[in-house]
Amino acid sequence: MTAVKNSARLGRRVAAARWTSGAVAIAAALGLVVSGLPTSGATAATPSSLTVRWVGDSSSAAANQPPRSETSVHFSQFRNLSVTVSQTADLADQSIRVAVAGFAPTQSSSSFGTNARNFIQAMQCWGPDPLAPDFRETCQWGGRYFSANNGVGDSVFVDNTMRVSSLDIAPGTPGAADRDVPFRTIDGREFSGLLTNDDLDSDGQLETRYPILDIFGPATTNEVTSARVGADGTGFFDFEVQSADQAPHMGCGTAEARRCWLVIVPRGSVFSGKPSEATPDSASGACSQYLPLNRFEPYPFGFSGADQGGSPLNPACDYWDNRIVVPLDFRPTGASCELGSAEQRVIGSELMVSAMSSWQPDLCSALKTTFSFATNPDRLARVRLLEGQASVAYSGYPLSSGELETEVERQLLADTDFAYAPVAISGVAIAFLSELPDGRVENLTLSPRLLAKLLTQSYRFTVPVSTGDPQRNVAHLPAVNRTYFYLNQDPEFQALNPTNFSQFTQNPALLLPGPGGADAFRQVWRWLQSDAAAVAFLNGEPDPYGMTVNPYYLPLGHPNATVPEADDLGRWIGADGQVVASVADARRKPVGLSNIDGSPLSLATAPIDTFLKADRSQVVLQVGVLPGGGPRYARFDTLQFAPYVESMLSGSRAAFRAEPNSRTIWDPSAINAAGEVGDWRSTGAQLPGQKFMLVITDSASALRYGLSLAKLQGEGDDAAISFSSASLSAALSALRPTNVATVKQVDPAAVSGAGYPLAIITYAAVNLTEAPAAERAVLASMIRRVTTSGQTPGTGSGQLPPGYLPLTPSLLAEATAAATLVERYPNVGTSSTTPPVPPLPGFNDAGDPVDSDPTPEESGAEELTEAVGEGPAAEPIARSALAVALFGGLAGVFGAPLLMRGRLT
Repeated sequence: MTAVKNSARLGRRVAAARWTSGAVAIAAALGLVVSGLPTSGATAATPSSLTVRWVGDSSSAAANQPPRSETSVHFSQFRNLSVTVSQTADLADQSIRVAVAGFAPTQSSSSFGTNARNFIQAMQCWGPDPLAPDFRETCQWGGRYFSANNGVGDSVFVDNTMRVSSLDIAPGTPGAADRDVPFRTIDGREFSGLLTNDDLDSDGQLETRYPILDIFGPATTNEVTSARVGADGTGFFDFEVQSADQAPHMGCGTAEARRCWLVIVPRGSVFSGKPSEATPDSASGACSQYLPLNRFEPYPFGFSGADQGGSPLNPACDYWDNRIVVPLDFRPTGASCELGSAEQRVIGSELMVSAMSSWQPDLCSALKTTFSFATNPDRLARVRLLEGQASVAYSGYPLSSGELETEVERQLLADTDFAYAPVAISGVAIAFLSELPDGRVENLTLSPRLLAKLLTQSYRFTVPVSTGDPQRNVAHLPAVNRTYFYLNQDPEFQALNPTNFSQFTQNPALLLPGPGGADAFRQVWRWLQSDAAAVAFLNGEPDPYGMTVNPYYLPLGHPNATVPEADDLGRWIGADGQVVASVADARRKPVGLSNIDGSPLSLATAPIDTFLKADRSQVVLQVGVLPGGGPRYARFDTLQFAPYVESMLSGSRAAFRAEPNSRTIWDPSAINAAGEVGDWRSTGAQLPGQKFMLVITDSASALRYGLSLAKLQGEGDDAAISFSSASLSAALSALRPTNVATVKQVDPAAVSGAGYPLAIITYAAVNLTEAPAAERAVLASMIRRVTTSGQTPGTGSGQLPPGYLPLTPSLLAEATAAATLVERYPNVGTSSTTPPVPPLPGFNDAGDPVDSDPTPEESGAEELTEAVGEGPAAEPIARSALAVALFGGLAGVFGAPLLMRGRLT
């Protein structure tokens, strides 16, 4: 195991300072918020940043703005309004920051919604001409209507979420088809914005449908239904731009729509319903049927102080005329290599997704070769490289005999030569999105022990629970644990966050990638295992306040690894095997973690590269009646309550969207995987003002989606460490050798001072024995290019995206030497990079870390770009020769026999 830091326990004076303000920003739909908080480094302006003024604009987007008139009833409200977008070029699937200035503070209404007046709406559109009459038909809006779990709550009046008037939305409304605002896809299909009942359901009844949901809905749309403005009329919100990879119906980044548009619609405090010929003084509900208190008809046109009802797309309102249009230029999403180009298969670490998304087009252009990239669990990638199934494998560690299953594989390893080139410096991030009643909170500090509490489901909010009988569902947790209903009640959390712990009024939803393993996750566990307080907690010892680990995560046979026994219906079982009424009378059942051979597995010492979900408690609910007459029961467990995310990138996206995907709502009409009627469905996105998402991800993906990064503070550390270029650089002094001389990795136990403990080096491994000479020449050129020009920070093609640190001079020298070895093998001084000697200090022959003496790497690297990163989405795209495929989900399962050697009991 890694060396354990022995130091005094963390001691801090707890102080509470709750920041409140009547006009402070609160959350808006989809986790987007305008607030007066300062812009974080993760969303800093890029060279393509653009500011557009509502009137008198002189930017490059001036010609795209609709005409303004001083006679408009809105002119005085919006005349000083401007928006600044952090990035408008080289875009992919990512977030961008939109800063607002010169507006008025948002006002709420108890009878209307959280956002009643002076708020912002935003959407993405693909149409070629933003001034065309039908441009609004190309805008992604309306995906939050007609869905119970739409992530909007009571933030706005419901007709804001529609594309048409609430007078027209109902099926069969006379003349409504003439006033429809359909969504038109880039390939010419139309989806009505009206409800329909043209089809019959399974019972032969007319089924009301909303066609828009066939193309986008609450889980996929990027529309910002409402974002608030701070007391001084300024603030920001983060907007998710979607390329054709995420939203093919808009086609952004394809040849047909390289340029798309961000459309921002300000909503003031003047009613915008257009008068008709029959009712020149009133819109008569054609814009909105919202009826204010003490009024019995809609506002008249131009009414001041009006709550803002009505859709921004509805032609019966004039909100659309006030839009601000910002161009969004996307990276190409299709293949850039010429047909017939040679192809090299690259596999491995998810840490390289953003980098490869940037490097692939440049490699195509420069080397006339397609470097297709599919992510795999690192251990699986190393084995596949050994077997000759790929040209290059990215990973943080070299292949070791301990990872192999058979003597045949171990002999093959002994007969095979590899080259390892360092190609990237990045970090594992504990990223979060916290938008709570007091606004967006961007400062959070975590310790190894507190993270261990979360990873072991030791808080009551981390285990499956039912509101009907919550005490029953947490009865297996230790007594002190059950007293913490909220994370901010834990004294350790308060001590780590003394000035703002009271702002965290919601519990976090923790997103974990898996179930496949990764060297990045191994670094997390090495950090926990290097901390004396975390090790003690994982061993079953209480923290200073009495909290202990969830019994399911103790080693099998530990005296505390027992839980009250219950039957399949959740009833307690007594010592005689009969049902008893009280948990106090239930017999104890042994639980815990074990290896395949049945020996106990300890999280405090075992080499681990995955995140377990070991709590086996279940919630049992009666959901109906069986056909024969008895009650029908259904259950959900940890994997439904808190599912794995498929990858670190998708986890970052889900955190940005505030979508835990907790499947704990029973839908009696759904069809489950077995073909049975009835299934659990998602609870939907977290609601405005109630958003707190935590995700373990990589630094590049976190910055790509504008997430905040938690500071890390181990026991005895003088201060919490932020993720930055300086802290990544400082961590390199803790580089230690592995079982291969040319591969060194950051040892979290050796990181000190200002170093970021979850820093990690990624290597490109090449199977020299298997690769023919012509292929090795191309691979050597690839290594040279990505370690030279590919280390230039920036958002352009071929550059190093935000979230990475450029290679240091000594790491660059190692990469250069590796490229030479790849090119000239076997005619070099040594024919193998795997030395035929006993394991070096730092790792044993199985590849597991052991105590080692320092072999420091110099620090002092170039500045890390910390703006929002970008790059094409990392899911399989059949049409693209440059596709980045993520197999952290199903492929992780397929690799489970290799990766998940532990067993749950």
